[in-house]
Amino acid sequence: MLVMLFGIYRYFFSETDDARYYIMDDAFEDNTEAYITGMVYNCENKEKNFEVYLKDVSVNISSNASYKLRNLLVYIPKTLPDSPVSCYKPDNYLKIYGTIYKIQSPSNPGQFNQKEYLREKNICYTASAKSVNVSASKGNSNIFKNLYNVYLVKIQNVKEKLTEIYRQALPEKESSIVTAMLLGNKTFLDMDIKNLYQESGISHILAISGLHISIICMAAYKLAAALAICICKIIKRIYKLANNIQNDVVTPGYVKMTNYMCTVIHITAALAAIVFIIIYGRMTGFGISVARAVIMAVLMLIAPLIRRSYDMLSAMASSAIIILLNKPFAIYSCSFLLSFGAVAGIALVYPVLKKIYLKKQKSPSRHNTFINLITEKTASTFLSSIAIQLTTLPFILYFYYEFPLYGIFINIVVIPLASLLVMLCVTGGIAGLICLPLAKFILGSAYILLNIYEIACRAVSNLPCNIIITGKPDIWQIIIYFVLLATALAAAYFYINSEEEGFKRQNSIYKTICTIINPYSIKAVFFIIISLAFFTITFVNTYTKKYSGLKLAFLDIGQGDAIFMQDNSGTVYLIDGGSSSVNSVGKYRIIPYLKCNGIKRIDYMIMTHSDEDHISGLKEILQQSRTGIKVANLLLPDPSASCKNDSYYEIANLASKNSVNTAYIGTGDIFSGSGGFKIQCLHPETGFNAESANAYSTVLSVVYKNTSFLLTGDTEGNGEDMLLKKLQEDSTLPVQYNILKVAHHGSKNSTSDAFLDRVSPDISIISCGKNNMYGHPHKELLERLEKAGSRWIATKDAGAVTVFSDGESIKVLREEGAWTGTLLRTV
Repeated sequence: MLVMLFGIYRYFFSETDDARYYIMDDAFEDNTEAYITGMVYNCENKEKNFEVYLKDVSVNISSNASYKLRNLLVYIPKTLPDSPVSCYKPDNYLKIYGTIYKIQSPSNPGQFNQKEYLREKNICYTASAKSVNVSASKGNSNIFKNLYNVYLVKIQNVKEKLTEIYRQALPEKESSIVTAMLLGNKTFLDMDIKNLYQESGISHILAISGLHISIICMAAYKLAAALAICICKIIKRIYKLANNIQNDVVTPGYVKMTNYMCTVIHITAALAAIVFIIIYGRMTGFGISVARAVIMAVLMLIAPLIRRSYDMLSAMASSAIIILLNKPFAIYSCSFLLSFGAVAGIALVYPVLKKIYLKKQKSPSRHNTFINLITEKTASTFLSSIAIQLTTLPFILYFYYEFPLYGIFINIVVIPLASLLVMLCVTGGIAGLICLPLAKFILGSAYILLNIYEIACRAVSNLPCNIIITGKPDIWQIIIYFVLLATALAAAYFYINSEEEGFKRQNSIYKTICTIINPYSIKAVFFIIISLAFFTITFVNTYTKKYSGLKLAFLDIGQGDAIFMQDNSGTVYLIDGGSSSVNSVGKYRIIPYLKCNGIKRIDYMIMTHSDEDHISGLKEILQQSRTGIKVANLLLPDPSASCKNDSYYEIANLASKNSVNTAYIGTGDIFSGSGGFKIQCLHPETGFNAESANAYSTVLSVVYKNTSFLLTGDTEGNGEDMLLKKLQEDSTLPVQYNILKVAHHGSKNSTSDAFLDRVSPDISIISCGKNNMYGHPHKELLERLEKAGSRWIATKDAGAVTVFSDGESIKVLREEGAWTGTLLRTV
């Protein structure tokens, strides 16, 4: 209840609450130079820089402006002098000069929200260092704080030592999996493996979760208990010898000592396990899932010591409150919702599934005991996987827009072996601290298990419909889903209790409900309600996300172009997709946008020309077309052979390799859809001899009833001259265009006055990157647009710009803010 109230508070008062954390927002626009001081509490060694986390931070923007921050993330390039990782140990004090940045919100729907991710860690700003002065802590009068700082340094050293052991004892790919799985270090994790595990539904193996903590906790408890028992046996033996007590003689003093020792064993084992998992949690960074698991494990170990029973739901609620008191922004984070959702599934849903679908075995014969045990364990694993899936599905879809269809089944293989894998890796790491060859021997078995995982995942990835793309569900869908899930659980609990002795009542209402439910079987009722909930959260998106008219989205992908278009019949077009300023733009911007909108197939991928800032993302999509978003057709311009460079042939070959149909598009080609929708190619002609790749850019005229759009790629030079001639001579084209996609990112060398006089756009959209080196959009171009009476929007300022047309009016939405307009002029 407290967690729910906290969530409601955050929902309604987040802006007021955020002002206490984003205290520097009014001090600078996007970034500014600053002097920063702070204490290191964590450091991650990345490929090109160190990600150093500071606490107790002081930021001086100018002589008159100083701010205190709780935490700050600083990126320190490895090219800086005197920047080895040893300089950034916990407790080191840093004095940094560099640039401090505001963390930007995602500029496209579906894009990873770095602001939310870092805010969960109480980080509201980031910085890039230009110079760093490192000094060890001068100490503190508080002896406990000094001891704590020493403890942080020691566990960081152990973490680095274990990382090195795994890297020496295992091949690179497997060592990166183990370090991610046990130490929380994903720096060197193989991206192919990460994607493979995620697509197969076992990415939880790569995150330190309750499964890992419980295994390690129980191992520590049993080991400590075994050592305590050995010591107690020695003490008891000494006591017997000292008091001349025979083995078969029991004295009151001996009984009292034995009982006392049993208590000591339990207390010692519990305290040892608690200390060990707290140290382990701190070593891995105490992420939300780790913190939740550690708190719940500590409560489970303490409960019998204080003569209390352990309740999973109470422990879960307690851990949630403790985490939120320290990290209030975590309430809506992916890791918080998935971690606690999984525990809720085990605590609430799994017992119901088990009672409904698993029948107790009645006195099995001795020769069938092993088979029955295996069957029961497999069924329990399957049902627990379903239970977790039911409670986490809405959150998975909300943050990832897809789910692995066969994840439930592959977890039947993964989860039983996970305990063995974790123990082998932990044992191997500890053994490596003493003898590296012994570690290699032990970790050899872990290598075999990891290969079994990979083989199973690759087998599943080749199955049809491995990944189901659903799009991002709306809040109302999530609410309905959980209402239906709660209804199914309530019905099941009611029915189960009616069959258990001690719950039978004579109430007439009770009898009526049981009469209604019994004939149709609670199994069927439960299954039907859950199926309805599943349909609501998944396939309803197919209808709710589709716009009945024409939709165009000009994505913000930095310095480049990407236009998504979906016509009134649902046909999907992707016109260009590349960037020169954003790495892996397809993976991080275009594909997430498509998945967020529930797009599983691109009917027509259109390349206007072969510059990298227009095709880098298209190549990424084509490379995974077989296993991800399908591409049906690739349309290319067909200029003269001298204009076709290596990039042109590369994308054509990629399409052929991935079974994508390739065709050419040129002047005069027309695609006529239903309901007044038409696309006409205006440029280039087949064999056109362009001055540059930009000059042969494909230009499309899109008309939907009484609204029109002109998409010009990077057209310039003799290409724009040819286009203008076509516009002036073809009387079938619109008299003016409502929306113009400005050519070449707003370059001053394109979109001439004569061209604007002919097109006369109401709104001009410019796709360019923030602070780009070319100065786009150029001042001269903006003056020409203003002179032509066209309102302009740049993606660098507005984020993704989405245009909706019902054929008579146009609605324009900016990712950063929104405005709507009804066109005064029509075609």
